[in-house]
Amino acid sequence: MSKATGPLLTKRSQSIVENQIYRRQRSLELINALPKEPYDDTKNETSHKTYVVIAFSEKAKLQQCQDVEKIIQQFGVLTTLEVLSKTEKYLYLSATTDCLLRFADESELIKKTVTGSMQKFNYHSVEDFLLPGMSINNIVRDCEAPVLIKDAIKPSLSSYIKNGVIEDLFPLHDYEYLERFSFNWRRRSLPIEEIRNYFGSSISLYFGFTLFYTKALVFPALFGLVQYYYSFNLSLVSSFYVIWTTIFLELWKRKCAGYSYRWGTIEMTSLDKPRTAYKGELKPDPITGKLTLQYPMRYTYLQMYCISYPVVFLCVTAAAYFALYQFQIEAEVLNDFGADSWLLYIPCIVQSVLISIFSWAYEKLANFLTEVENHRTRSQYDRHRVNKLMIFEIVNNFFSLFYIAFVLQELKQLKYQLMVQLLIFQLVCIAQEVGIPLLAVIKQKFVKYMQKEIDEEIKHQVSDLARYEQCFFESGLDKYQSTYEDYLQMCIQFGYVVLFAAVAPFAALGALINNIFAMHIDLFKLCNIFKRPFARRTKNIGAWQSAFELLSVMAILSNCGILYLQPNIKNFFVNLFPNTSDLSFVLFEHLLLGLKFVIHKAIHERPREVRIALLKADYESSEAYKNIKKFKAQVKID
Repeated sequence: MSKATGPLLTKRSQSIVENQIYRRQRSLELINALPKEPYDDTKNETSHKTYVVIAFSEKAKLQQCQDVEKIIQQFGVLTTLEVLSKTEKYLYLSATTDCLLRFADESELIKKTVTGSMQKFNYHSVEDFLLPGMSINNIVRDCEAPVLIKDAIKPSLSSYIKNGVIEDLFPLHDYEYLERFSFNWRRRSLPIEEIRNYFGSSISLYFGFTLFYTKALVFPALFGLVQYYYSFNLSLVSSFYVIWTTIFLELWKRKCAGYSYRWGTIEMTSLDKPRTAYKGELKPDPITGKLTLQYPMRYTYLQMYCISYPVVFLCVTAAAYFALYQFQIEAEVLNDFGADSWLLYIPCIVQSVLISIFSWAYEKLANFLTEVENHRTRSQYDRHRVNKLMIFEIVNNFFSLFYIAFVLQELKQLKYQLMVQLLIFQLVCIAQEVGIPLLAVIKQKFVKYMQKEIDEEIKHQVSDLARYEQCFFESGLDKYQSTYEDYLQMCIQFGYVVLFAAVAPFAALGALINNIFAMHIDLFKLCNIFKRPFARRTKNIGAWQSAFELLSVMAILSNCGILYLQPNIKNFFVNLFPNTSDLSFVLFEHLLLGLKFVIHKAIHERPREVRIALLKADYESSEAYKNIKKFKAQVKID
């Protein structure tokens, strides 16, 4: 449910709470009452389908709603304005195929041509993008149409959004398409391509990564079981995780490159259009000459290095202090109650709970600091936000484990502390993944007794009853923010799996079981709990790739350190190299780092077919440019 603007809920939001389950049931019933036909992507419904809905606030006047409608119509967008009451004013936006193709040209969407290469879409050469079996209505995908409309009209509506006339702007769900994502026990994998076609490349890359990571966890999960029963030498364990983490991350780069090439995002750069919240002055772009928002980078760097990172340092120091304070409390409990007291478990549990609380608080702080830095593109914003967050999360989640392992050198305590933290972390994740859908279901069960029929007067005013019911229901849903928190959970989980693999053989198995359910729950939430998000284009998982690689390098150091602390291993090196035992350990650790580097260089980050396709696209662009030059020269001669 959307938040009220005042201290009390408005009548409109109260009405949404009371009626949302009934409204959705009604819209589904009306849709299901239509003649049943197989869902056909080639069907020409472009001029009738509602892509975007604008919900006006209670204070919006009729004249203002009509002004917004006139502005939007100037872009060639089809509109239907319905003013039903003071609290219910909707503007439905649609577009013809020709309009969407023009928007696609202006946005420079990358599309596959009949030659097999990926090129920027050209409105005047539509036939070049009509692949075999494709109609002109399929060129703009289901996820792209709402974004194209929003990007075209939103700059002209900024004043109406700022002064609160426009309360919300969101795309409607397609219930027929959503049936493809319904849970199916027989389905062995998520439909990544269909998720992309509906939600866009950013969300689909998250599901692609989660699926790939979950499949990769099968190997350490099986290795952990064998490790537990046969007590492998820790040097073998360290070597295995070096090889596994490196191959996993390198193969994901290749998989990601394949996705981004097919989806037309592989050549995105930091010079792409700015994000919505970017602030600056309109100045000519040095490359295109067009007026674009620009902000001096020196102010961004000043904010980063003089404010943001000092604040991050203070937070990291506080997190480290609280981690060490736990051990002081444990020592006092040990002295007062003895080693057999159950009270010794309390400091560890409290510390694990505090880790979750600090993570939530610091995430809010990292968002605020990064927002103030005013980064131009979404990728830059995400990268700097993740950098801040990872510094804190490494200290918050793993500092106490490193202290136990390498200062106290108590491996039994390390194993106990790690398992407690991992257990509580997984419980928090499960509470978030399962709790939100469960609360939504409970809320719907509760409000179904408060169903209200639609007034007959309203029924006569609306042009499409099913659309109105769906719009009313979805306007009361929460807005989906991003995949940020989902990646964060995955990254922390990866750290628990690999950083201390020598003493936690079952961590990978627990992560595997958790992820199998989590990715299906995430898809369910997107389809049923949240508003449909506008699709966002991205070429990779961004800064999260660097975060995973950082943890894989740290895993080499930590597991080698645990290996060296073993009495038999340490005595072996002392006897073998009496004067250089520490140096021998460093050489072994560097040997594993060298092995990681060799694997990294041996596996190219882009598949050969993608590299060839990119070169082919460059060649075709070059030849097209030459032909244009020849044509212009011939025209001048004639």
